[in-house]
Amino acid sequence: MQAPSVLKSRRGRGRLRLAAAAAVSAAVLLLSACSGSSGTGGNESPSANQVLKFGFSGEPPKPTTIGGTASTTSYELYGLMHRGVMMYSGDGNVVPALAQTAKQTGPTSYSFTLRSGLKFQDGSPLTAKNVKSCLLHYADPANSARSYAGMKYIKSIDVTGDRNFTVNLSSPNSSFLEFLADPSAFMVPDSELKQGSQANTGAGPYKLTNWKNGVGLTLKKWDGYYGAKDVKLQQIDVSFYLDATARVNALQSGDVDFIDYVPWESFDQLKGAGYTVNGSIGVFQSALFNVTRAPFDNPLVRQAVAYSINRDNATKAAFFGNGTPLFGVPESGSAGEKLWSYDPAKAKSLLKQAGYNDGGPTVQLLSNSTFTFLQDVATSLQADLEAVGFKVRMTSPDWNTSTAQALKGNYDVTVVGNIGNVTDPAAWLPVFVQPPAASNKSFGYNNKKLNAALDAALGATDKATKQQKLEQAYAIIKKDAPFAPINQRMQAYAYNANVAGFDVMKGFTQPYSINNLTSVYMTDK
Repeated sequence: MQAPSVLKSRRGRGRLRLAAAAAVSAAVLLLSACSGSSGTGGNESPSANQVLKFGFSGEPPKPTTIGGTASTTSYELYGLMHRGVMMYSGDGNVVPALAQTAKQTGPTSYSFTLRSGLKFQDGSPLTAKNVKSCLLHYADPANSARSYAGMKYIKSIDVTGDRNFTVNLSSPNSSFLEFLADPSAFMVPDSELKQGSQANTGAGPYKLTNWKNGVGLTLKKWDGYYGAKDVKLQQIDVSFYLDATARVNALQSGDVDFIDYVPWESFDQLKGAGYTVNGSIGVFQSALFNVTRAPFDNPLVRQAVAYSINRDNATKAAFFGNGTPLFGVPESGSAGEKLWSYDPAKAKSLLKQAGYNDGGPTVQLLSNSTFTFLQDVATSLQADLEAVGFKVRMTSPDWNTSTAQALKGNYDVTVVGNIGNVTDPAAWLPVFVQPPAASNKSFGYNNKKLNAALDAALGATDKATKQQKLEQAYAIIKKDAPFAPINQRMQAYAYNANVAGFDVMKGFTQPYSINNLTSVYMTDK
């Protein structure tokens, strides 16, 4: 698959961003409920055995409504077990989910009517009052919800009866319904909104019936789901494969039918063997910094990193060319705003300006051994940093340990994968550069001027003001370098000929493609 073309002019990029935001705003004026995704299927007859064997790229954390960081496997599990007020449909558009209708009734107000007869998987009713509890929970910064960047604009929620509620925002937010469609903004009973509670009681198409730590889990079709009549798979048996080679081998041996996170070196191998490899470019990799201590408390040193990175090498090393270099703020489906370049001489000059006249400082680079592609990106970064004078010590513990260390700031520089969870950069960038703390943002970073520019861009009611404030934000990012972008990657699923009806969403919505399993069915090929 070819990477989407990149618009060359800044003005053109601005039109792209604003057009996308305007399309979302227009669509939400009145949305009718959609019961399933629009995945493309073949003409094959369904098999009598509608059980999908799914190889996950690791064991997801137990579902929770506390915490701002989620992995791909988390989103996969959320998309199967849970539902929110809105969701991403098969083509990546925002549509009602638990809501029957959604209507923007003013610049800062949205009115919703829930579907009738909604229940949770434990049989308890799902009402507007429960939705209010969940949304206010996600809007509380103490809960570090991933959707907080959008939910923080909630000023109040008015409930009328069991099905109707109105959300009032503190200021305009053109991406609000997209935040509601984030798979982590799911609804659960009030009892599962507490610290330490697992969020296992969903309202989605599949019910969790078994979880064997380190091995796998079982999900069975839940007939109480509002779109159950369109769900064809009766059961999904999930196996955990942290090792990418083992995951590919499991697909080829028939132990599983479907895998996520296809290793890039296996794309051609699997295609040649007759398997479908289906993916899109959207997720991006960046270097993050601990800005609470030297040397990365100095923006000149952070800039030096941004100019030192050979992004082509990193893309080849980690993704076998199945990606694109990234020199600034990405957009969904394109390389977005270019802020830096590959310029080792400038990196060395910046280090001298920062007071390092005899080479660069000694730094601790944190990677992880679970996702080898991130380790490969980190290894490439290590070589680039050392080439301009840094002295680098790299550590690569497993994913859970690495995440825990990142949350504590036990690093100088680290490499992570991330994604813009909505279309508008003014809406998703706060997830990456503002509190609350998370492992997918630089430790301790908070720039009030950048926050103000992004807030003004998000709240702008006219295109010219939005673009002006975005340009101000990009100028601050270029100078302050809260992160150093590296590349965007092709991320794909692979499956055998027995799987029909699956589509991958494009751009930033790619990780939400698991929603399309509601259209998948097994054949007897």
